[in-house]
Amino acid sequence: MLKQMLNKIIDTIKNLDKKVIKILKYGLKLCFAILVLSTIILITYLFFVHNDFIFQIGLLTFQIGLCFIAEFFVSAIAVDTISKQQI
Repeated sequence: MLKQMLNKIIDTIKNLDKKVIKILKYGLKLCFAILVLSTIILITYLFFVHNDFIFQIGLLTFQIGLCFIAEFFVSAIAVDTISKQQI
């Protein structure tokens, strides 16, 4: 059952419109940049400055990056589904 659900999600992502895929790729690049920034902040906390504020900032930016990734995927699927229903 889980395998069928994952296959359905993968098929949905493969069948997205080209414009939606382009926006999704740019969004994922932005999220990857946010995740790299948060990793740099957390490495700074780990090796150089042991300040709780820096740790909280790094953790928060990491969570924001992961949430944005999920939001971009869900939004891309929703926009594609709505645009295909209007045609």
